[in-house]
Amino acid sequence: MNTAAVMTPKVLLTDYPCTGIRLYTQPIVLIHGWGVDSQIWQSLPQQLSQTADILTLDLPGFAQSPALEDYSQASLMEWMAEVLPERCYLLGLSLGGMLSCAFAAQHPERVEGLMTLSSNLSFVTGNNNSQAMPAEQYRGFTASWEENNQDCLKRFCGLQTQGDSQQRQLIRQLRGMTGELHAESGGALLKLLGEIDNQTAITGLNCPTLAIFGEQDALVPVACTDRFRDLNSLVEIAVIEDAGHLPHLSRADEVHRLINSFLQPQQYRLDKTKVAESFGRAASRYDSAAVLQHKIGEQLLSNLNREDSDNSVTTVIDLGCGTGYHCPQLQKQYPKAEIIGVDISSAMLSYAATQYPQGNWLCADAEDLPFEDNSQSLIFSNFALQWCENIEQLASQLYRVLKPQAQLCFAVPGPETLTELRSAWQQVDGRVHVNRFNSLLDWQSALQNAGFSQVELQSENIIQQHQSVRELLMELKDVGARNNNAGKQTTLTGKQHLQALYAAYDGYRQADGRFPATWEIISCTACK
Repeated sequence: MNTAAVMTPKVLLTDYPCTGIRLYTQPIVLIHGWGVDSQIWQSLPQQLSQTADILTLDLPGFAQSPALEDYSQASLMEWMAEVLPERCYLLGLSLGGMLSCAFAAQHPERVEGLMTLSSNLSFVTGNNNSQAMPAEQYRGFTASWEENNQDCLKRFCGLQTQGDSQQRQLIRQLRGMTGELHAESGGALLKLLGEIDNQTAITGLNCPTLAIFGEQDALVPVACTDRFRDLNSLVEIAVIEDAGHLPHLSRADEVHRLINSFLQPQQYRLDKTKVAESFGRAASRYDSAAVLQHKIGEQLLSNLNREDSDNSVTTVIDLGCGTGYHCPQLQKQYPKAEIIGVDISSAMLSYAATQYPQGNWLCADAEDLPFEDNSQSLIFSNFALQWCENIEQLASQLYRVLKPQAQLCFAVPGPETLTELRSAWQQVDGRVHVNRFNSLLDWQSALQNAGFSQVELQSENIIQQHQSVRELLMELKDVGARNNNAGKQTTLTGKQHLQALYAAYDGYRQADGRFPATWEIISCTACK
């Protein structure tokens, strides 16, 4: 991400570009608390950069970020409005979380989602919030800052680590952070810390919100979570056991997991209506374009267990059958079995019925199968299950309808599929234009959790060659594999937009002038 578009020369805003597959189209901005600048985040920005662009913002007076003349809450809100991206996720620690909450309430159009870490609604008791730092203790703390800045910071260091089972290690970490804090700014921000009251702000928040707390936090009592729940029951709250004020340091993996779990529903979501409509429009062209898909399906068929096929296999589902291409092949392989082609697209099934009038067709969702428990001898699926939004639920459904000892066999694209096209689009506008696919480990976990045994998964990358990028796009259109992300702009409009894509993809052009497109194929067999 180019930070020049979202920062002024007077603000220290550090960029951690995404290092993996970008799952979030908006950046995540991390805002630290009082006492230590952005060094306090340590490894968290790098961890989060696996799936998103990360920006760390230093508050005015910290590090190289110049001080402000006015440190009122209104002034800080104006400052944030100037320096933050037009839209982003906010992750704030302590004071940074309080400022982020206030900003999200004032500028809901700017905030995709809010995450706070060890952040109270008000830092000091009062105004119906008794679960905070006692006012007398806070006044003593501000007095110590005026007397001796360094002694006050050491005291604050101790309070941040107090109660944490990793206290000694945390103290060593904090002592190694040699950041700069402007004296007047430190005092002004400490004063602001005691003035902010987000009880009204939290009530009106309309963005997804996660609040993480340390169970043993000496600065933000964990009992304050009751007030959060009273004011906004939609706020997701997580408490980390045996952690103090800095759980992202002492429980880094757990905090990272909580953030990822919270963000996941905010990212790419399939719109099944769009999926069905897209494939329905492509029905008449699908078979001529789906050369790779049909080849993979025929390989799956050849790998099926054919022992005692005449007797043991009596009912077969071709799940996501599309045009019904593999149904006659399944019927030939299992001549005594009832073959049922199931698909979410009624238009696809109508086309299948014209091609194979003798077939049995059923319009249904793979995640909600209308079959009785223990009723099916085999479920076969080729390039279809990737359109399921919840593979845990899908795996449970597949397990439920299969008979004991019955077999599951499927192939789906993996996350490396169309990596060149995804990368090229990211250079154009950063939006989600390429569908996201689950990994081999995701499928393995879902199937094993559902109860499947003898789960055999393998992944293979196949690279197709195209004469032009347009040829690739037309092929994807003809097989219905368009971007079906719910709520996102997915149509390709404007010649300039496409020309920018062609130019970005040109970096992958090979010596013979052709353009590669990677397909990661995950194939699986499993037994109930």
